[in-house]
Amino acid sequence: MNRAYNFPVQLSLGPFIGAIAAGCTAVLKPSESAPMAAAVMEKIVKENLDPSCYTVVQGAIPETTALLEQKWDQIFYTGSANVGTIIAKKAAETLTPVILELGGRNPAIVTKHADPYLAAKRLMWAKTLNAGQVCVSQNYILVDKEILPQLVKGIEKTLKEFYPQGARQSPDYGRIVNVRQWQRLKKMLDDSSGKILIGGTMDEADRFLEPTVVQVEDPKDSLLVDESFGPLIPIFAVKDLDEAIAIANETHDTPLGIYPFGNKKETARVLDETRSGGASINDGFFHASIPTLAFGGVGSSGQGSYRGKASFDVFTHRRSVTQTPAWLETALSVRYPPYAGKLKKFQKMNDMKPNFDRNGKVKFSLLGWLFSLGASSQTGALTRYVIVVLGKRLSISA
Repeated sequence: MNRAYNFPVQLSLGPFIGAIAAGCTAVLKPSESAPMAAAVMEKIVKENLDPSCYTVVQGAIPETTALLEQKWDQIFYTGSANVGTIIAKKAAETLTPVILELGGRNPAIVTKHADPYLAAKRLMWAKTLNAGQVCVSQNYILVDKEILPQLVKGIEKTLKEFYPQGARQSPDYGRIVNVRQWQRLKKMLDDSSGKILIGGTMDEADRFLEPTVVQVEDPKDSLLVDESFGPLIPIFAVKDLDEAIAIANETHDTPLGIYPFGNKKETARVLDETRSGGASINDGFFHASIPTLAFGGVGSSGQGSYRGKASFDVFTHRRSVTQTPAWLETALSVRYPPYAGKLKKFQKMNDMKPNFDRNGKVKFSLLGWLFSLGASSQTGALTRYVIVVLGKRLSISA
């Protein structure tokens, strides 16, 4: 299912292709907020795929509700956390596994050692793409107060470079998907106690909302605590990295993405002291733009991942299978009762230590190497023992 309207084709067909590659049958439910794209995808599926295996269901809440009443092997959903919660609850009734790709109040953290102009350019790319209607773009910027003026100047300069005639006249700047979403964004801006530094122009008839930079002074401001999913750019000045990390964790402890700008020590600290579905260091959601890199959320921003090989893995079940040959029965006799006298014979097996250290580095042991006949695994060692034993028996028979 896909209720995400911002990239309706990519977010629908991406997982759908993964399901096909994994050998699954699938039902696609596109977003009703992007009806033209949904109609095209239905046409493609009907004309090119076996209808007994793949189909498209159009509709809104009633159709989605009817679909959830069915028993599925797995449900893949992209959209809001509110709807994701509903789907997860319904799936739990039949113990159906779910993959949820949700949104998040993603922070960008700009330290005093960062290049403010580079940060401005990269973050404005991330926030103005598709008029900010991108689930992985930064929801707000936490910047060290020492470089706040430079960052604001960098944003102003960048926006002029991106849109020389202004965002409204630019063919490279989009519009808000519908009036309802436009009104939601306007309300967020109206409810904010922050000060508009750049932008602020809007037109409901055209669904136009200019990239708008707002300086806020309250970490509970509506522009920080709510996900905008639009071109609103709140900036909050912090005294140091400690405060930035604390605010980020308090605002949303498991965002979909996090974007630290600074030196290696600072960015490493941000990654160590926060959680997120993904991260891009000194950039805005670059990790999400790589089609072969596994993508997903964590906690309230989602569960499971896809893209590249992960799209195949997420629709498959890795079943563990063993096959026990009859000739191994003598070695297996220890597992059968009565156990008296057997445990001492195999006590040395319990004293065996792992052949790797805490960092996963394999320790070389000459005795172990000789014992395993040079094999790199227990399976390999067992295979070599069998070959040796069979070889001896054949030579004796000859």
